[in-house]
Amino acid sequence: MTEDGAPAAGQGAMPAAAAGDVRADEAILLSEGERERISRERRRLLRFLLRLGHLLLATGSPVRLVETTLQRVASVHQIAQFNALALPTVLFVNFAEEDDVLQIEFTAEQGLVLRFDQIEATFELARDAERAPLDPTEGLRRINAILAMPPRYRWQWDLLGHVLATVGIALVLQPSIDLVGVVAFFGLLVGGLRLVARQRSILTTLLPTFSAFVVVLVSLLGAQHGLQASPTYVLIASLLTFLPGGMLAIATVELAYGDMVSGATRFISGLLQLVFLILGMLAAASLVGLPANDLLKPATDSYVRAWAPWLAAVLFGVGHWLHYSATPRALPWMVLVLLIAQAGQMLGNAVFGGYMSGFIAAVLITPASYAVQYRLGGPPATVTFTPALWILVPGSLGLIGMAELASDNKLAGLENFVTTLFSIVAIGLGTVVGTALYNLLFDPVFVRAGNMANLMLRYLRLRR
Repeated sequence: MTEDGAPAAGQGAMPAAAAGDVRADEAILLSEGERERISRERRRLLRFLLRLGHLLLATGSPVRLVETTLQRVASVHQIAQFNALALPTVLFVNFAEEDDVLQIEFTAEQGLVLRFDQIEATFELARDAERAPLDPTEGLRRINAILAMPPRYRWQWDLLGHVLATVGIALVLQPSIDLVGVVAFFGLLVGGLRLVARQRSILTTLLPTFSAFVVVLVSLLGAQHGLQASPTYVLIASLLTFLPGGMLAIATVELAYGDMVSGATRFISGLLQLVFLILGMLAAASLVGLPANDLLKPATDSYVRAWAPWLAAVLFGVGHWLHYSATPRALPWMVLVLLIAQAGQMLGNAVFGGYMSGFIAAVLITPASYAVQYRLGGPPATVTFTPALWILVPGSLGLIGMAELASDNKLAGLENFVTTLFSIVAIGLGTVVGTALYNLLFDPVFVRAGNMANLMLRYLRLRR
């Protein structure tokens, strides 16, 4: 012990080397704690990216757009390496930490269907996450809030919307005021079935077949008791919300961009949906015992052809606005894009005819829907583009072949079914051309939506 009370060397004093070792150990502990904190934050960010990706997939967006959006969000959070691979129901993401340890996660989610108001909230969340770092916990909270959003309108308005959309599409298929009453009845019937099956996964899976069965059964029973047989157009109009024309067109777009797995998956799923509808129609015809062709006879021409398509577009837009619970600001934009679709379809049919009517309309509505979203501050392109795509499908396709396959005229049904496939491909290619035109004319919008060449390079690198 020294005179001032300090411990002498060898009597409890800590050697300088030992003190340095303790400080080094403390630094190591702090470093490990910091790494653990960063790792927890990255895991929360990963979960946020996965759930955001599934929401974007549920909007019906092409997988290429979903992958690009997630890459932008990851870059905002300064992730060293990030890749995403999106399929219709499965999402893979990977990223590397600073120590170059690669982490790969994937999730699968099926049956997630979003209303238009939820789609708009999803794109708003994605936009906010792209602009500035968003706390993953806050992002997950907003995702849960989106999924828990109640419908904006009561079930009565939902049902009315389905009736209006059915009447609108019937006027597209066969412009005749005489059909409105019959179409409204079937629209009310199918809309009621959709309300009953909502939030019940098993019933939702069986709903297309069951709805086709009920519609044809009621029509054939009416014909059996001397009532006027319902035209083919009425049956197709009442089953519109189950027709997979939009899914098949998106599948064609993805195939054209080289997304083979996703495109093929959507295409096969769409074809299977058609088979489910035909199965229900055949089962009803067999049960009643009347030949299906007693029911499936065309309607007579009408004198209201000049203005019926424009009325149809308005009714169809208002119907979808109510049925899919879109926000109030979305209604005028939805109707506008629908009117553009009708004009493009009529122009294409007058100039080229056949398959080109849908192609020309798709070329017009694709840049129009992007302009509404990015240039005019309207709702997401999905909200305006999807109804326009649905109204194109029956107007430019031979969907009557689906009904003819249930009748005795199998040859005509097969011919029209092939026509359907070719026409859907034409609409899909029109969407690709419309996207390219908008990218050429308004490049800034694709600074956010993604440069096609860069997307293709990233896509190919990821798959190598």
